[in-house]
Amino acid sequence: MKIGPGMGLIVCVLLPIVLLLFGILDVLQTASAILLLGGLWAITYGIVFGKVGSKLYNVGAGVVVVSVSTFVFFPLQYVLGLVLISAIAMVLISVAATRKKS
Repeated sequence: MKIGPGMGLIVCVLLPIVLLLFGILDVLQTASAILLLGGLWAITYGIVFGKVGSKLYNVGAGVVVVSVSTFVFFPLQYVLGLVLISAIAMVLISVAATRKKS
């Protein structure tokens, strides 16, 4: 059986919803947990299971989604700053990685 990105995302969505239904998380915490788990799954999938050409893309998208998930803990301006910093860092890493190959 091949592990695809959808299998992990199903767990990333259902687990926080179960915690919401049991009253452990509220609605905002559930949304944040879904984003956090989804981002962590994208990072893990990119590193462990991803194809060679899309590893950096998966990890970069995961880092951006994880930084978005901090909206529960930080003010919106800090979250947007984290998103921009992570996006800039991923662009710089992508440029460095493609230059190394050439």
